[in-house]
Amino acid sequence: MSRCDTSHATAGPARRRARGPGFTLIELLVAIFLLAVLSVMSYRGFDAMARSNEHLTSVTDRWQAIALFFERLAADVSQPSDRTVRDGAGAVLPQWWARPLLEPTNMDAQLEFTRKSAPGLKDVRVAYRLRQRTLELLIWPVLDRAPASRPEVYPLLENVNGMRLLYMDSKGRWMETWPVAGVNEALPRAVSIELALADQPPVQRVFALP
Repeated sequence: MSRCDTSHATAGPARRRARGPGFTLIELLVAIFLLAVLSVMSYRGFDAMARSNEHLTSVTDRWQAIALFFERLAADVSQPSDRTVRDGAGAVLPQWWARPLLEPTNMDAQLEFTRKSAPGLKDVRVAYRLRQRTLELLIWPVLDRAPASRPEVYPLLENVNGMRLLYMDSKGRWMETWPVAGVNEALPRAVSIELALADQPPVQRVFALP
């Protein structure tokens, strides 16, 4: 075999060995592109999952707060007392006093009544009101108030656009106020409450009184 033939015979395997291992520039660019696409897709997936989890947690916390409010209201209205009280001016307030809220920023309560306490403790006067889109619980330190008596105020539920309370008499009629003229009943038979929430559908509950 001539020198020329020998050189051609050895050149082919040498080229093949040179191109065999590693990646070409185009293959490397394609791999980087695919990796970038997968990274973006993974980030969007994790971001969507995190946002969904955050939203679910927020909704769960909201409904827990709503449930706690209704539990508190149910516990209070299920323990009405027949004790009347005197306001700061000396006027007698019935054991159950209620009226519709006329203005969203009204400082007065929509529902006020005397509630029984545990054995050995005095009854308390409580009230519920909607003020500046927050449902509040009011508790007076004494039953018969002095002129300067002020209740303690506890916020219960926020982002409430409206609250409607109705009271059922012994004939099954729903009233917006209590006491009702011409109805000789100290306490209603049931209370209906409907909340117009800013971030959830309206919620309505009915509580029977003993």
